[in-house]
Amino acid sequence: MEDEHRARLLALLKKIPHGVPAGWEQEIFAVGGLTYLGFSNLQTEKLVVISSQRQCVIDCGTGEKVYCEENCDEQDLIACAEPLGDELVPIAGLEGGGLRRSSPAGDGLELAAPFWPREQIIFMPQFASWYQNPEVCTKIFDDYAPLAYGFSRCGNYFAIGTSSDLHIFKRTGE
Repeated sequence: MEDEHRARLLALLKKIPHGVPAGWEQEIFAVGGLTYLGFSNLQTEKLVVISSQRQCVIDCGTGEKVYCEENCDEQDLIACAEPLGDELVPIAGLEGGGLRRSSPAGDGLELAAPFWPREQIIFMPQFASWYQNPEVCTKIFDDYAPLAYGFSRCGNYFAIGTSSDLHIFKRTGE
């Protein structure tokens, strides 16, 4: 029975196209020693990125980076960044935490690991489920050890961070 279930799930995963979802664009940044990510809840296009090198705020709409002094609390999983004023930004990464797995528009992100330790992140548009409609979903990540992934509060951006790179997706409105 377990073998049948696994075979069914693998068959569904094979039906999911790989790439950038329709209506989105992707930008990839190399980040040495990435440890945490967090979207601002007030300026929803702003992403706090913390690495072993430094901390910065990326404007996901423009790609502009502003470096700032590192200021995060790994116990409470929050960060401050000068460009964001006094806001406490929830972060996710090495020591836990979590970003939003769905957007207000009903888009979702789900992790699958059929060949662990390799992991896949699946983008599911507008309340779709990869179990029921795999062909409308998109595999957006197929690699090792995503540290954090999720949507901004507005849902127009989402990010995937590994220890070495950062994938930022921006809704294009198509």
